[in-house]
Amino acid sequence: MDITHTRYNRVDLLTLSGRLDAASAPQFKQQVDGLFDQGRYRLVLDLAKLEYIASPGLRVLIEARKRARDLKLTDLEGGDVRIVNLPPRIKEVFDLTGFTSLFEIFDDNTAAVGSF
Repeated sequence: MDITHTRYNRVDLLTLSGRLDAASAPQFKQQVDGLFDQGRYRLVLDLAKLEYIASPGLRVLIEARKRARDLKLTDLEGGDVRIVNLPPRIKEVFDLTGFTSLFEIFDDNTAAVGSF
C-alpha cells in the first residue's frame, strides 16, 4: 500500500492506494499515530485508489476515528476522520460493517477538507 500525505493549514489528507490488509495496516496506523502525536487530528482519507480493505485496516480506521474524536474534547474546533472518494467495492464493505453510518463520506476532496 502507498500513502500520500498532503498537509493543509488545519487538515491532513491521506491518499491510500493498493491494499489495506494485515501486512499494510501497521504502516497506516503508524502514519495516523504520527499525525496525532503532532496534534494533527483532522484527517481526510481519500480512498479512490484503494483496491481492498480487510479487518485490520477497518480496525485502524475505527481506532483513528475514536482517537480523533476523543481529542475533540480538548479542542473546541474538534478532530475527526472523514472519508472521500469511496470506491464501490470498498463502499460495499463499509455498508456491510456499518462503517457508512460511522464516518462522514464525501465525493470530492475540496468538500471533505472544507468540512472542517
